[in-house]
Amino acid sequence: MKLSAASVMSYEGSEGKIDDLRHFINFAVNVSAGSSEMSLVIWDADRLSPECQTVLLKPLEDLSGNLSLLLIATNENGLLPTILSRCVVVNQSGVDGGTGYWKRILNCFSKGPATCLFLADEMEKADIEKALEEIIVKLKSGLSDEVNKNRLKILKLAIDCLSKVRFTNVNTKLAFGNFLISSWRLIKA
Repeated sequence: MKLSAASVMSYEGSEGKIDDLRHFINFAVNVSAGSSEMSLVIWDADRLSPECQTVLLKPLEDLSGNLSLLLIATNENGLLPTILSRCVVVNQSGVDGGTGYWKRILNCFSKGPATCLFLADEMEKADIEKALEEIIVKLKSGLSDEVNKNRLKILKLAIDCLSKVRFTNVNTKLAFGNFLISSWRLIKA
């Protein structure tokens, strides 16, 4: 990102509270008025609650020329659409990166529904989130090479599943198992 440490103010989004975030932004805006080229960095912005994310809407619209607001997110799908519409998304992770879930899931798709359910049952919620994120990144990056209906359907299923897992009180293992079996059906069709 090539930022000078002296011109960066950062905030940890995973522990964000509405009042703390408002205070941080107001303080940073005041500091940036007296200095040149100030950057605000919010780490784990995708882990901010939806209420905290709405606090960012006004500052994102009203940024001055000497202030940059960088939202660092593991998964852009964890950000509200209204936030994303005000941002430029830059993928810094690299396509080949990942945590190894992709190979395990491909193995499930080749072996069938029983293996899919076994994988879903052995994973915890945090692992399921990471696996879905990795699937989304892999499928999204593959769209530049080849677009087909099944790839798009599986991508949509993965995004919907990740949304359910993160923002609702759904049974995580059941939702992930349903995603894997639905995806397997699309691949085998």
